[in-house]
Amino acid sequence: MIFVSKQYRGNAVESFHIGYAVAVNDAGEIIFSAGETDYPVFIRSAGNPFQAVTMLESGAVEKYKLNDEDIAITCSSHNGETFQTEAVSQLLKKTGMSVDDLLCGIHPPFDRNSYEQMILQGRRATAIHNNCSGKHAGMLATSKALDVVSGNYTNIEHPVQQRIFEKIKLYSEIDKIPIEVDNCNSPTFFLPLSNLALMYRKLVEGADEHLQKIFHVMNLHPKHIAGKGRFDTDLMTVMHGKSVSKYGFEGIRGIGVRTESGHVGIAIKVLSGSWKALDSVSVAVLKHLKMLDEETLEKLEKFEVPPLKSYSDKTIGRIETEIVINEK
Repeated sequence: MIFVSKQYRGNAVESFHIGYAVAVNDAGEIIFSAGETDYPVFIRSAGNPFQAVTMLESGAVEKYKLNDEDIAITCSSHNGETFQTEAVSQLLKKTGMSVDDLLCGIHPPFDRNSYEQMILQGRRATAIHNNCSGKHAGMLATSKALDVVSGNYTNIEHPVQQRIFEKIKLYSEIDKIPIEVDNCNSPTFFLPLSNLALMYRKLVEGADEHLQKIFHVMNLHPKHIAGKGRFDTDLMTVMHGKSVSKYGFEGIRGIGVRTESGHVGIAIKVLSGSWKALDSVSVAVLKHLKMLDEETLEKLEKFEVPPLKSYSDKTIGRIETEIVINEK
């Protein structure tokens, strides 16, 4: 079984996006699979909630009196909306750091309105608008709390990155993990899809006190995690504390769901890397697993069949996902 997202221009299929997915239960058993369950992926920002654990362990929360919003923004890949950049600024201020200390690089806000307002005000984007600025602010907070602040905190040899690496190994239950550099200059980890699903099962379960806290703050502040028009924020909002979801670039997503029978971790990879196709596949997987009731599904309709728009905002197509069962 695989998932295929078809991109329609008008009523003609223009492109195909193949998706792999795997779900694991509390016993660590695979209860659903589509495609290669052990397909190796760079987890990208889907690893952010687990990296944030190192900040909790460092004592930074107590030392700098960080609140739930401060913690939530470190788990994010945000839109660059004003309230999100203000949350990053506040975290940096509390820890005595500044935007100049961020090594994530610069790109414009994902949120179009925020970007337009910036242009109208004659301002330029800074590192704080980078979607990973919250994660980096968390790394700086951890460095400061451990008294190991340096200009190379993104280097894998840095004490903070070594602590993060140990957490990824712990939660994924893999000891040897290839590492490369993410677009935001921090390490990213190469894991089988099924092990990413395992990590999200542990997160939604609250397998330790730190994961319990991360799950809590992500659900308390879902808008900080992604933002307006984003699947992760909307799913956590409509599921009312029963799920967690985190996107990673190039078509990666981890999802955890609390069900009546236990906890389920899901990992998804769209091979083309398409963002919209990943949203569509994500809804299709949850729908196939019967984790969405009709009311919730209706609220996620814009992600199930995302529209294809022209530059003048006219709907000219759509993306639809279907299950393909291989005949034996």
